Amino acid sequence: MSLARRYPIALNALVIAVTIVFVSLALVAGRAQTEDPIELSIGQPAPQTLTATRFIEIEDQAATTRARELARTNTPVVFEIDATAAFEVNANLNALFLAIEDVAFDRTGAPPVEEPIDEIATTTLPPETTTLPPETTLPPEGEETTTTTTPPTTTEPPPTTTTLPLRPVEDIVADLSSSFPLLNPEVDIAPFVDQFILDRDRAENGQIQLFPLMRQAAIDQVIAQMEGGIRQGELQEVQTDLITRGVFLGLPGLTIEESLRARQAVASVVARSLQPNEFEDVLATQDARDQAAAAVEPAMVSFFEAEIVVLEGQPVTAVQLAAVERLELLKVEETTPRTAIIALGGLAVLLAAFFLWRVAPDRWSEPHHFAILGILLVLAAMATRVPELMVTGENQAIAYVLPAVMFGYMGAILYDPRTALLLSMPVATFAAISTGDPALTIYAAGATIVPVAFVSAVSSRRQLRVAVGLAAVVLAPLAGAISWLFAGADTALPAAIFGFVGGIVGGLVAQGVLSFLENTFRMTTTLTLLDLTDRNHPGLRLLEEHAPGTFNHSILVGTLAGKAARAIGADPLLAQAAAYYHDLGKTQNPQFFIENQFGVSNPHDEIDPVQSAAIIRTHVLDGLRLARQLRIPDTVADGIRMHHGTGLMRYFYHRALEIDPSVDPDDYRHHGEKPKRKEMAILMISDAVEGAARSLAQQEDPTTSSLSKMVDSVVGEKLEDGQLDESELTFGDLTKVKQALVDALIGYYHTRIAYPGFPGATAESLPTSEPPRLPRDAG
Repeated sequence: MSLARRYPIALNALVIAVTIVFVSLALVAGRAQTEDPIELSIGQPAPQTLTATRFIEIEDQAATTRARELARTNTPVVFEIDATAAFEVNANLNALFLAIEDVAFDRTGAPPVEEPIDEIATTTLPPETTTLPPETTLPPEGEETTTTTTPPTTTEPPPTTTTLPLRPVEDIVADLSSSFPLLNPEVDIAPFVDQFILDRDRAENGQIQLFPLMRQAAIDQVIAQMEGGIRQGELQEVQTDLITRGVFLGLPGLTIEESLRARQAVASVVARSLQPNEFEDVLATQDARDQAAAAVEPAMVSFFEAEIVVLEGQPVTAVQLAAVERLELLKVEETTPRTAIIALGGLAVLLAAFFLWRVAPDRWSEPHHFAILGILLVLAAMATRVPELMVTGENQAIAYVLPAVMFGYMGAILYDPRTALLLSMPVATFAAISTGDPALTIYAAGATIVPVAFVSAVSSRRQLRVAVGLAAVVLAPLAGAISWLFAGADTALPAAIFGFVGGIVGGLVAQGVLSFLENTFRMTTTLTLLDLTDRNHPGLRLLEEHAPGTFNHSILVGTLAGKAARAIGADPLLAQAAAYYHDLGKTQNPQFFIENQFGVSNPHDEIDPVQSAAIIRTHVLDGLRLARQLRIPDTVADGIRMHHGTGLMRYFYHRALEIDPSVDPDDYRHHGEKPKRKEMAILMISDAVEGAARSLAQQEDPTTSSLSKMVDSVVGEKLEDGQLDESELTFGDLTKVKQALVDALIGYYHTRIAYPGFPGATAESLPTSEPPRLPRDAG
C-alpha cells in the first residue's frame, strides 16, 4: 500500500504546509524594505548612486533661459512707416512748384485780365496736386490701430491764359534759391524754370507742356521711394542711388542734353526732399522678441529607465535634483510588512483547501489533489506579481494583462466549475497583496470566474478554442469598466485592450500548464478526453485494425452513453471515452468474440463453457494491461473494469446448465467491479442495451415499443442483479437514461422503404448509420 493511501491526512497537511511556504515566497520575493531617507543638495556630492525607474524628461531652466535670451537678441527690430513723412515731402515739393508758378511772372504792372484762349501767347497753369490726409480707422478695443495712407492725387486745372509778362530766368532762379536754400540753383531749380517758361510757347503752338510732366514725375518718384520705407541710416544711400541713376522721363521735343538735364533735376529735387519715414516700433519690437522667446522649446534633459541620474560622490546639479524629485527616488515608501503578507497568503491557502475539502471530501482527501491545488495556488501567487513587472510610468492599464483567467480554465477543466469558482477567492487575495489595487483585485476575481461558463461543457478542441476567444471578449469590457470606474474614462480603452490580450495569453498558457499537470499527475481532464476520443488515437486504431467488429460496437456504445450522460447532466465526454475503450482487451483474442466472427465458425462451439467463460473474462484483464501501456487514465480505464461489473455470463451459464444442472453460477460471473460513477453505470447499461438491440434486430424489425421494452428489461436485470447498487444513479436518472437510449436506438434502427430490383435487400433490414450491424459477443 502506498504512502498516500496509508497516511493521507499527514501527506495532505505536508502538501498544504509546503504550498504556504512557496506562496509566501512568491508574494514577498523582490519586495523592497523601508530604508533611511536620502538628502541631496545642489552643488553637494551625492551620498549614493541613483538610477531612473522610468523614462522622464526634465527641463534645464538655465539652458532654457539662455536660449530664450539668445532668441530675443536675434529677433530683428520691427519698423513702422510714418505716413505723415510722405505727405510732408509732397507738401514741400508742391510748395516748390507753386513758387515757380508764382515768381515766374512780372506782377509790377496792372492786374492780369483773363481773356479767352486765342492765337495770343498763353500759359497754361500746371495741374494742382491735392494731398489728402491719412485716413485713420479706430479699431475695436484690444486691437491695433490701422493707418491707411491715401496717395497724393493730381487734379488738372482747366487751361487758363494770362497776359502777364515773364520775368528773366536769372531773377526767377535767384528768388527761388533764397526761398529754397537747400536746392542747387543750376541743377535743381533752373531746369524746372526753363521748362515752365518754354511751356508758354508750347501752349501757343498747341504742343505738350513739359513742366506738369516733370512735376508729376517728381511726385510719383517720392511715392515710389517712400512706399517701401526709408530708415534713418538708409536716407543718404537712397539719395545717392537716386541721383546716380536718375529718373526716367518721357519728355517729347527735348534734345538728349535737355532731357538729361531735366531728369537730373527731378532726381535731385526728389532726393533732397526725401526724409526718413520708417522708424522703430518699440512696442512691436518688444512683442516680437517676447514671441520669439516664448517659441523657444524648453531645454529638456532625458533620463531613460535604468540610466544613472546621480553618481555617488559627484556634485548634484539642479537638473539632477529635479529628476530625483520627479522620480520620487528620495521618497521612503512604507512597504507592507512581510509578516502580514505571509499570514494573509497562508490564510488564503488554508481557506481554499478547507472549502474544497468541505464541498467534495472524497476527492480532496487524496494527497495528489492537494498537490495540484498547491501548484495552482503557487502559480496564482506568481501570476499576481506580473503587473508590477510590466507597469512602467503612467501606463497603468497594462496591468490588466494579469493572467488570472488561466486559473478559471484550469480549475474548471481539472476538476469542476465549483472548484474553479472557489479558486477566485485566493486569486483575488493574492492580487490584493501583490498590487494593493482594488481595481485589479476585483478584476482578478472576475477574470477567474469568467471562463468557467465557457469551458464547463466543451466537447471538442474547437469548442475549447472558441471558449478561450469568448472569455477574452468578455474580459475586455470587464477590464475597461473596472478601469473606468477607478481610474477615469481615458483609461477604459487601453485597459480593455490589455484585458483582451491577457485573456488570450492566459487561455493559451493554461492549456500548456494543463498538459503538464495531466501527464505528471495522470489527471483526466476535458483535454485528455478529447485526445482519447480522437479516432487517430493509438488505442482506437488498434481496435479498428485487430477487432473491427468490436471497434464499431464501441463507437455505437459511445454514442449511446454520451447521449444518456448528457440527459442527466453527467460528463458525456467521460462516458463516451470509457465506452470507446471498454472492450480494448478483445484485441488480444478477437476471434473469440462473436462481433468479430463474420463468415467464420464460432470457436466456443468446440470448447467447454468454463473455458469459454475464462476466455471472455480475460478481455477485462487484457484491456487494463493495454490501458496502462497506452497511458489511458484510470478514470477512463474504469470503463474496462466496470462495464460488466460482477455480472453473469448468461449464455455460457445456460450451456453449462444443460450439461450439469448443479453448476455454480459464480463460476460464470465476471470478476470486475460494480460501477460507482454515473458515467460507468451508464456505460454498463449502454453496452448491454446495444448487444440486446442487435439481437432483437436479428429476430424482428425493431419498433419503438419493442426497443422500449428491451431497454426496460436490460435495466431491470442490472438492478435485480445488484450491479447498480454502488452507483450514483437515482431512479429519476434511470428514467431519463432509458428514454435517451430508446431515442438513440430509434434513430439507429429507423425504418426505410424497400428498393425495387434488389431482392433480399430491403431498407428495413439495413441500419442507416455506421457501424454496420454485427452480432454481439456472448458476454
